[in-house]
Amino acid sequence: MIRTRICLYVLLLAPLLVYCQMIFHDFGFRDDYAHLRESREEPGKLVKFTASHGRPLYGALLETSFSEAADVDNLPWLRLTSVALLTLLGLALWRQLYQSGWSEIQAAAIGLGVILLPAAQVVAGWAVCWPHVLALLLAVAGFSAIETELERGGMKRVVALLGGCMIYAVAGLLYQSNVLFAVVPIAAVLLVRGARERLTDLRWAAMHLGALILGLAASYFVVQALFSSGVFAPSPRLQFESEYFGKLLWFFEQPLANALGLYALRDSYDATNPAFWGAVVVVVFVIGFGVKAATDPVQKKKWLLCLIALPFLAHGVSLAAAERAIGYRTLFALSGLVLVLVMFTLRSLLNAGRLKPWMHHLALAVILAGAAFTANRNSFMLLAEPQGYEWDLVLAPVMRTTFKPGTKVYLITPTPADRSTSQSFADEFGSLSSDSDWAPKEMFNCAMRARFGHKLPKGISYTVALGRAVPAASDYDLVIDLRKLSKWRVQ
Repeated sequence: MIRTRICLYVLLLAPLLVYCQMIFHDFGFRDDYAHLRESREEPGKLVKFTASHGRPLYGALLETSFSEAADVDNLPWLRLTSVALLTLLGLALWRQLYQSGWSEIQAAAIGLGVILLPAAQVVAGWAVCWPHVLALLLAVAGFSAIETELERGGMKRVVALLGGCMIYAVAGLLYQSNVLFAVVPIAAVLLVRGARERLTDLRWAAMHLGALILGLAASYFVVQALFSSGVFAPSPRLQFESEYFGKLLWFFEQPLANALGLYALRDSYDATNPAFWGAVVVVVFVIGFGVKAATDPVQKKKWLLCLIALPFLAHGVSLAAAERAIGYRTLFALSGLVLVLVMFTLRSLLNAGRLKPWMHHLALAVILAGAAFTANRNSFMLLAEPQGYEWDLVLAPVMRTTFKPGTKVYLITPTPADRSTSQSFADEFGSLSSDSDWAPKEMFNCAMRARFGHKLPKGISYTVALGRAVPAASDYDLVIDLRKLSKWRVQ
């Protein structure tokens, strides 16, 4: 059908068109530079580091891919991998939701909407994050494996539940937060389930959520077994939260608010940020209207489950962990849930006759067009371009300097006030890579490899020092001032 082809082509082409400018820009993020060196010079280090945080498969994939990439010039291929996997994620959601009762256009809109979320923008631009998207795909695969056989009962149901648990467990060894993305298809299918299904809504949801929790628990026990056997050592940061009330307050102030903003970014330097808080108000109003418009008692119960229980489960890993990370890359499940609730409200208005089909489709088109525009601008102007400025400030002088034995190099590191962007959030959008005590050295080493290859010519050696103080010109052969980033900032 023509409609199917249009949905397919949009889901295939839109992610590449949105992220193309960012993918092929010349830049890296702070961890990218370090991993390029570690994967070749210190085999096994990445695996041990990520395993200490409960993600052994993540480290294995990172080390393999970064050892193949080798240089900053090849990082676009890892970013392209992320976008390709995001495309597959959108396609998988589209087909699953369409088969489960959503219209083809609505299902495609949810699939594309997920690909354009701020969380997707981050993982598309940060080369080390491509396994995060693989974990998302596995989460959807786990749901689909269970859903296919759940209504049939008998051994087929048992096998499906076990298979789904295993898939979730594997995803948990990649990136725990993204396993909970299964909440998104669970909520989407629950909201449109009919009364003719063999399983009641409550039993259906309990089986899916139980399998998800068991799969995540299985990955936790696998990691604990690796720690107990001495294969890996746990990180001191791998602790459970003990201040429950404080964590609950943090959840409402940070992750939930950021997820309700959907495609509007929160700014660390502007607490009022009218664009962001305006988006939060609009999304809350839309979801609230959807709840109020639901007159059927059964549908009301579904709404309450999605509003009261699922948000906490969607962010359950971060809630359980002692750390209070506010990066968008941990918000995939929570933001995806918010997106589903907004889309279901529009669907309900269409079914109730309050929106005509053309108005419904226009609303979807406006939302997704706006999301695509902001995803393109954010991923390039707040991720690729500012990181590219930092990389160029290091690479350019390396390319034109005459190196000799014992060349002394000093890098003047910037502060957040020296950033090149007017907007910034956490350690992602508009952040600095060189504002640390280790990343500038890794950037310089990558620049040296870009000029001389992986082995320095005979007679060339160098030492690198860094700090915020300006050194005497006579003390060093090459001084790189990374504070110059501020010249690109538009006030």
